[in-house]
Amino acid sequence: MKKILILMFAVAWWANANATNTSIYQDVTTVKNDSVAITKGDTTEYELIVFDPSFQSWFATHRKPIWYYDKEYYHVKNTLFTTYWNNLVINNRHRPPYDFEIEYDPTVDYGIEVNWQLFWYFKYLEEKYKIKLGP
Repeated sequence: MKKILILMFAVAWWANANATNTSIYQDVTTVKNDSVAITKGDTTEYELIVFDPSFQSWFATHRKPIWYYDKEYYHVKNTLFTTYWNNLVINNRHRPPYDFEIEYDPTVDYGIEVNWQLFWYFKYLEEKYKIKLGP
């Protein structure tokens, strides 16, 4: 069993070392602990990946349809929420839950779906940690 684990580790390491530069992980914007990542694949499409296991069930039961707000609304709110969240992280360094920054570039067009999901992720953070992100 130990030999199989070592062999699996070696194969995984070899595969990782020989991966092409088109890997989705080369463009990960933010990945730390239980955080969020905005990734860019081979095309110019972005994807939001949340590493908090309870978010998906919360998202499924609390979100409004994607068309509820327009793209500009999501963009403005995400810019505001990201700024506020990152200020909390900087001021409360090493205090959970403020242990990861979210890198959201307001000059990048992430598309409505990523902005919609990120908006609801911030709403999830507000509810989970009983905080208010923004004025």
